[in-house]
Amino acid sequence: MQNINLKLPSLINDGMVLQQNEEIKIWGWALPQEEVKVIFKEEEYLTAANAEREWSLFLPAQKAGGPFEMKIIAADKEIKVSDILIGEVWLCSGQSNMELPMQRVKDRYAEEIKAAGNDQIREFKLPITYNFKDENKDIKGASWKKVSQDTISDFSALAYFFAKKLNEKYEVPVGILNASVGGSPVEAWMSRKSLAEYPEYLKVAAEFAQPEKIKAAEAHNLEVNKEWAKRVYENDRGLNNKPHYFDPAYNDSDWQTVRIPTKFDRLNFANKNGVVWFRKEIELTKAEAENEARLWLGRIVDADTAYVNGKRVGAVTYKYPPRKYKLKKGILKAGKNLIAVRVVVNDGQGEFVADKPYKLFLGENEIDLKGEWKYKVAAVIKEDKKEEIFIQWQPTGLFNAMIAPLLNYKIKGVCWYQGESNTGREEEYKDLFTKMIKLWRQRFNQGKFPFIYAQLPNFEPPEENEREIWAAFRNAQRDALKLENTAMTVNLDLGEWNDLHPLNKKDVAHRFYLAARKLAYGEDVVYSGPELKKLTKKEKQIILEFNNLAGGLKVKGEQLKGFELAGVEKKFKTVKAKLNNNQVIIDTKGVEDPKYLRYAWKDNPSEANLYNQLDLPAGTFLEKL
Repeated sequence: MQNINLKLPSLINDGMVLQQNEEIKIWGWALPQEEVKVIFKEEEYLTAANAEREWSLFLPAQKAGGPFEMKIIAADKEIKVSDILIGEVWLCSGQSNMELPMQRVKDRYAEEIKAAGNDQIREFKLPITYNFKDENKDIKGASWKKVSQDTISDFSALAYFFAKKLNEKYEVPVGILNASVGGSPVEAWMSRKSLAEYPEYLKVAAEFAQPEKIKAAEAHNLEVNKEWAKRVYENDRGLNNKPHYFDPAYNDSDWQTVRIPTKFDRLNFANKNGVVWFRKEIELTKAEAENEARLWLGRIVDADTAYVNGKRVGAVTYKYPPRKYKLKKGILKAGKNLIAVRVVVNDGQGEFVADKPYKLFLGENEIDLKGEWKYKVAAVIKEDKKEEIFIQWQPTGLFNAMIAPLLNYKIKGVCWYQGESNTGREEEYKDLFTKMIKLWRQRFNQGKFPFIYAQLPNFEPPEENEREIWAAFRNAQRDALKLENTAMTVNLDLGEWNDLHPLNKKDVAHRFYLAARKLAYGEDVVYSGPELKKLTKKEKQIILEFNNLAGGLKVKGEQLKGFELAGVEKKFKTVKAKLNNNQVIIDTKGVEDPKYLRYAWKDNPSEANLYNQLDLPAGTFLEKL
C-alpha cells in the first residue's frame, strides 16, 4: 500500500514487466534524506531521497522470468510490488491506428479473442492526458493489465498481436507501454526544445500552458456541441412531429426511395448539414424473430441513431466507428419489422459508406439490408457546425504528459503508427519526425534503440487517381530510414479504401514483428518489401535494383504496373515495366529526357504489384534521375 511519505510511480506496480538483460531503474519519492531500501530476489539495494524527495537506484540486469516480488522500505513504511515479470518491454505509440482496441476488431478476430488468456502478455495503457507547462513525473489512473477475457477488449489490437508474436517466438514475457492518442499530430509528441525551429508551434504551446486557455477551449467545445445538438434537435421534424419517424405507426407512404449504401448527393443533400431519416421494413418468421440478433449498418457519415420497431438499439456520434448494434430479445417479432436510422450530417458529406456490411444477423443466418430504403430529409441547417479545439493535439502536450513519465523505464524499442494527421505537410514531417526520434532516444538515454514505424497504407477510392496527398507523405516517411536502427513497414496492401482505420491489424503487427527480429534481436530476416537500391539509366531504359528480395522479385498479376516517368516539367506518364533477373526494366519510350521516376504514387495505388517472395510489397517512392 502506498504511503504519502513513500510513493512509487504508477509504472512500478503489481503486474509490471521489466526489461531483461538491462540495468533496471527503480525510483520514487520519500521524505528528504530518508534512507530507502529495495529488496528484490533476496538482495538489498540502498539509496536515499534528495531534498526534492526524489530517490532512485539501479538493479543489476536480470534474466527473463517471474513472477517475482519486490519490497520498498523507508523507515517504518513498506510497499510490496507483486507479480513482477522480466522480459521484453516495447513502447507502442502514435495515433488512432495504434490506439484502436481489440474491441473494434472483435468480429474479425473472434477466435483470437476467445483464446486470449496468456498472462505473459501485459499492457500499461496511459490515459489520454496533456500538459503544456511542465513534464509530468507520474501517470494518474493507469495500471498494468494482463491479457484475459476480461481485459483483451481494451488492449491495442496492433500492440497485442505484436506482443503475441514476440512471446511465441522468444518465450519470454512481453510488456507493452501503450501511449497513443487518436488524431494526434507528430508535434504533440515533441518537447519545446525539439521544436525550437518552429516558433509557430512554440507560440501555440505557450498559449495552452496558460490555465485560462485550457478552460476557454473546454468551454468552447462544450458550447459548440451543446449549441449544435440543440439546433439539430429543434429542426428535426422526425423527432418533433408525432408519430416520430422511428415509430412503426408513422405513415411513410410519401417518402422517396434510395438504394443503400449511398452518398447523400443522390438525395439532393450534397454539401448540406442537417438530418435525414431512413426506414426499411423486413418480414420475419416467428423462429427468425426469436434468434439472437445483431444489426450492422456499415459505416455512416457523420452520426446515427438506430431504431428497431420503435426501440432505440444504438448510436454512434462520429463517422469513423463501424455501426454494430446488438438487439435485445423481444425487440424483433414475427411479421413486419421496421428499421429506422436517423443520420445527422455535420460537415456536408453525408454517406452510407460503400463496401461495408449492412446486415441483420439472426443466429447463424443473415439478411442483407443493402438495397432500397425509404428516406426523408427532416432538417436542413445552413450554418456549419463550429470546429472544436482538440486540446490534446496541440504541440508538446502529449510528450510532456504521456512520454516524459516513461523516460526512466527501460524499453527494448518503439513501435510507431502515426502520420494521418500530418498528411499534406510532408516536407515539414520529414524534419519533425526525425527530430522526434532523436528526442526520444536522447531523453530515454538508452542508446539508439530500435524505432519501427508504419508507412501509411492505401486509402481513398482507387478510381480517384488524381489524389496523391498520401503518396507524397509515404515518400516523406522514407526519410527517417536515414537514421540508424530504424525500420519502416510497408502496408500498401493492408489498408481499406473506405476506412481510415483498416481492421487488419494482425498482418500489420506481423510486419512490425519481422522488423523487430531484424533490428532488436539481430536475426538475419527480411522484414520489408523490395527497397530501391540502385538506378541505372541506359538508352531507352532505366534499370532498377532492389534490396530485400527474400529469394527474388515477383509480380502479382500478369503485368508489372505502377511506374511513372516525367521530364523537367514533372508531368508524369505511366510507363511499361518488366522483371528480368530480379531487376525491374523501365521502358522510357514516350518520355523524352526523363528526370523523375516514381512508383505507387497514388493515395490508393491499387495497380502497384511489385512484391518479394515473402509477399511483402514495395513501397511508394519518388527518385530524381
